[in-house]
Amino acid sequence: MKKIPGKYLLIGGIGLLVVVAFSSTYYFYSKLQGTEKLLSNTELATQKEVVQLVEKVGRLMELPTGEAPTIATVSDKEKLADQAFFQNAQNGDKVLIFTGVKKAILYRPSTDKIIEVAPINIGGEQTSTQQTVPQTIRVTMYNGTFTAGLAKTTADNITTKFPNMTVIAKKDAGKKDYQKTLVVDLTGNLKQQANDLAVFLNAEVSALPENERKPDGELLVILGQAGL
Repeated sequence: MKKIPGKYLLIGGIGLLVVVAFSSTYYFYSKLQGTEKLLSNTELATQKEVVQLVEKVGRLMELPTGEAPTIATVSDKEKLADQAFFQNAQNGDKVLIFTGVKKAILYRPSTDKIIEVAPINIGGEQTSTQQTVPQTIRVTMYNGTFTAGLAKTTADNITTKFPNMTVIAKKDAGKKDYQKTLVVDLTGNLKQQANDLAVFLNAEVSALPENERKPDGELLVILGQAGL
């Protein structure tokens, strides 16, 4: 696996139009100046396809946790040849872009190999304000009460109200005397989603309590007595 120390893949403002395989189908780069499609997807990747791609690359290297990557496909390698990151690219290669840790990975599905890894520079102040929302938001639920079955009932209500959320685990909280239900944004990037969920559950948005272990997923719900 070849790495390029000190060299950055310039993403913002380089005249590349990128169509990303992501739930909202938005343009990842906000200040695009060209109309030439150098990276594109002919169709949106399904959630299953994205998960499978992440699993394959994850077998070859340690991937960042806590965020879902933006996925793009190399469609015309000749027009990307002047960039160091794409020097060894081939059409059909996949680019996994992790904005949280500012890392891009070039992966070749045909040979199951990682071709390139490089840091990315998405530009100054824009980086601090841009929010990446996963296609599926993973929610872990802790039952902070003695009421049996409460987590299952609440999980069903959440997934019905928010189709883009999935409850990945239901466990007992570290203590059983929570009075108020809490919603914790584990990533720090899903303020709006945490607020929406808190309103739905008549809960409060909170930092992770000191007595609780940080779980997997993007949001944590700790169920309390209020609202039972």
